[in-house]
Amino acid sequence: MANTTTAILSDTIQTVISEARYTEQIKEVISGVCWRITKPLHDGSTINLPYWGTVSANNLSEGIDMVNPQAMEDTNVQFTPGEVGAQIVLTDKVTRDNNEDVLRAAGRILGEAMVAKREQDLAGQFTDATTDLGGSTTVATLGIIAAARATLAGNSLANGGPAPMPYGVIHHPYVLLDLVDVLTPTLPGSNSHIAVGSGIAEDTLVNYTIGRVFGMPVLESANISIDSTPDAIGVVLSMGTGGGLVLATANEWGISPERDESLRATELNVVGEYAVGEYLPGWMVSLTNDATAPA
Repeated sequence: MANTTTAILSDTIQTVISEARYTEQIKEVISGVCWRITKPLHDGSTINLPYWGTVSANNLSEGIDMVNPQAMEDTNVQFTPGEVGAQIVLTDKVTRDNNEDVLRAAGRILGEAMVAKREQDLAGQFTDATTDLGGSTTVATLGIIAAARATLAGNSLANGGPAPMPYGVIHHPYVLLDLVDVLTPTLPGSNSHIAVGSGIAEDTLVNYTIGRVFGMPVLESANISIDSTPDAIGVVLSMGTGGGLVLATANEWGISPERDESLRATELNVVGEYAVGEYLPGWMVSLTNDATAPA
């Protein structure tokens, strides 16, 4: 009987790893626009991101000393990464048969599981935004998105001040379909409005992508959950480094094999360690909108 050798297992694992990483690269949406931080090794269990408060300037009188010194204060935002993982067991027979399709499928499944988990964790932070616009069964409109952008730009100093640019929009595809209906031409006799100007309408009609509105990219993520109403909660946020949403990674995920002799199989364990959260909730505006499935 043929045994699973180290060389064979090595080839198998490389196939699975390559597919898992490929999935990670092409599937991510929300994590691609958040503030990504890597925790140094052996640097404690938490990541601290403090931010400074504000001080007030006062009118002065000529020849009179300033007698109202202001104290500098900081507020710490802390993130504690935790482990996330998934497992697939490959039997010796699969390895001996060297079925590339099965091995690649294992990689895709593991990669998709980790991507989906991280994206869903990030989407779960949208509800922590200081402001929520829209509401249950409320159809998404360009006006709601414009209001969210204005809210970020006019955020009060008490809530962290104006959110730094660039801004972006992320929502479920079912919600964004309502915007597509607004932006694309309609049949004669329809009561729906056609977008002013041909550029954005033509792009939406030809490529089924909204692209940008009010200077913001519009991204869709099916990893945003839909409740029983059905509603989905999206977001308009300050993107990138120094923005409103944080992904703090302590350990990028990797796949480790573990041999089970009695089972005559090898466990493929993929494990990563990260934390998600908001840096400042005032730098995100959640959007609660109707997410009825297309009919």
